[in-house]
Amino acid sequence: MLKLRRDVWKVVPAALRSYVRKASGSVGGMLGLGGLGSDRAVYQRPGVEKLPREVRQSIDTLYELAKADAEDAVFVVAEMEMYGKYGTPVDVDSAFAHYLQLSELSGNATAQYMVGFFYATGLGSVEQRNGYSLLYTALAAMQGYGPAEATLAFRYASGVGAAMSCAEAMVHYQAVARSAMRHYLLGPPLGRHMPGYRAWLSDDRGGVYGVRTGPYSLHKTVTRTSFNELIEFHLFNARSGDTKACLTLADLYYHGHRFARQDFGKTRKYLAEITGRLFTRQGELRKGLTQAEASTAAQAAGMMGIMSWRGEGLAADTAVALRWLNIGASMGHATSLNALGMMYQSGVQVTKDTERATELFKQAAEKQHQGGQVNYALAVMEKTPEVAMTNFKAAAENGHILAHYYVAGFHSTAMAGGGGEASCRMAVASYRFVAEKADWLHSPIPDAIDAAMRGDLEAATLGYMRAAEMGYDVGQLNAALLLEQAGGGALFASAGDYERQALVYWTRAANQNVADARTKQGDAYYFGRGVQRSYEKAAAAYTLAARTEASGLAMWSLGWMYEHGIGVGQNFHLAKRWYDQSLEANDAGRLAAHASLARLCLRYLWAWARGRDVGEGPLFFAPRPVSRDEEERAARPAAADTAADHWEQGAVEDDADDDSNREEVDSGGSLTESLFFIVLLLGAAWMFLPLR
Repeated sequence: MLKLRRDVWKVVPAALRSYVRKASGSVGGMLGLGGLGSDRAVYQRPGVEKLPREVRQSIDTLYELAKADAEDAVFVVAEMEMYGKYGTPVDVDSAFAHYLQLSELSGNATAQYMVGFFYATGLGSVEQRNGYSLLYTALAAMQGYGPAEATLAFRYASGVGAAMSCAEAMVHYQAVARSAMRHYLLGPPLGRHMPGYRAWLSDDRGGVYGVRTGPYSLHKTVTRTSFNELIEFHLFNARSGDTKACLTLADLYYHGHRFARQDFGKTRKYLAEITGRLFTRQGELRKGLTQAEASTAAQAAGMMGIMSWRGEGLAADTAVALRWLNIGASMGHATSLNALGMMYQSGVQVTKDTERATELFKQAAEKQHQGGQVNYALAVMEKTPEVAMTNFKAAAENGHILAHYYVAGFHSTAMAGGGGEASCRMAVASYRFVAEKADWLHSPIPDAIDAAMRGDLEAATLGYMRAAEMGYDVGQLNAALLLEQAGGGALFASAGDYERQALVYWTRAANQNVADARTKQGDAYYFGRGVQRSYEKAAAAYTLAARTEASGLAMWSLGWMYEHGIGVGQNFHLAKRWYDQSLEANDAGRLAAHASLARLCLRYLWAWARGRDVGEGPLFFAPRPVSRDEEERAARPAAADTAADHWEQGAVEDDADDDSNREEVDSGGSLTESLFFIVLLLGAAWMFLPLR
């Protein structure tokens, strides 16, 4: 990160320095990207006139310095213009000019990365050029700039703006992952805390389309109010002496949450509540505890030991840590076993004993503790590499980043030894996991979350767009949602550009199996949002969403298109099939499904009465389909029904018969309800049933 030169700050009045410190907490807090100079004085910028006179003069001085090619001033000016900092308005076109100027002045990696970002997204009046974007991003990546490395890796892995190349993607993801692992291991004992909660903005509305609109949507919206109500419930139980509630609160504040910042003080407070109730003053477990209380006590002891060793909430005290970890380990607590093993491995407060450490790691690994599996694998890797690899893979499956890093290393070595494309893809998957989960050094998501929570949607959109360009699925989803909502802000030249970029991110999110993103892609093609309208492409997207995600909305949309012959050939039988499947997939949409079935019935009857081709066989009054099992049973010879056959298969067949009867009842119920809607809708046909 650049630092402002002293000669620059000698010219800038003290008023701006004071204002910056109040706004960001430190002078260094304002430095995140890079920039260029403008001929316009700050007084000519709308909205700036409300700032204090000294601040306006100081900002104007920065512009003069930027005009004179003072690199650090260019850097700060671009920051202010890009994110509207310190009261200045957002001006992405001027910010782009400043980033371009700085990249030409000094080859600044941040500036080069941002120029590539502009060319990739077409922000402001910048023409979207993938070639230029790839060039500037590659120049920044050559200097080891993390965000550029991650962006370039995603492009090669997905074929976005570059020819797909697994080998190139692996090189860049490996560089990001190596930097992340170095940062992780240089942290406190047992490694750094993983980056905080990744907020899916769709959860605020219950899902991309709302509450109960699909198999992946929520039953209610997630808000700070509902979260606080849940916290109050646990607080009430904790005050009533419920140690399980105390442990829940301690774990919440230890790891942090979107609506609850990490707070080691509160964590220790609730752990002290547990230890005070379940342990004696001598640190011994009280007698007569239930199994649940003993489990809570073991977890509390492990957390107390780790926090004491790492110095979280209080000064580090390895003696206290050893005492608590011994208690947790004696009770079979896996985390305590793993941490105690690391104490023996490093000789912290105990005599160094590698064999004892390995035994503790093995015990933790046998309890499926990811850290124990990784440490045990490292301990036995030279003697029994097969056992080590088994443990690495098991830990990786449970999301341990160090395990993923080693697994990726094995696959990259195998690729170099002739493993081919398959080994390369597996290496890329694991390196990418590390790069996206252990992203302390390069992720724009924390700043985007903060901006969204304080209501600065433009800054949040820019942050999530940067994350989307790096390949984060949460960035692609959140950026698409915010771009859909904006439509007329200061980031793009027109509302059409917002829709175009939103479709880009919906498509990329859909390719990463984000729920409802493929349905959103279909909506964009159906309504012509950000792209030329294409009913055929909309139908293709809906079909893929219906088959791979069981999306009730996509099924209903396909039913509508088959009913009206839009984008596909008109087919009443296929329309009914998709409406029926929509009803089965999403019970909350039964009103719309039954109304559509009623309408379809009337259209079918009207077309039949007019002599049009409505397909073979009746639509609503067809006999119940016979399953393959029923056909086989009907064709089975009577001699095959032996007593042994009855005992071995009778129960299963009885269940099948029950299911068949249940299907008949459901089918009848569906028909009755649909006929009811037919009668109801006939009375209001003049409102929404144009029988054309």
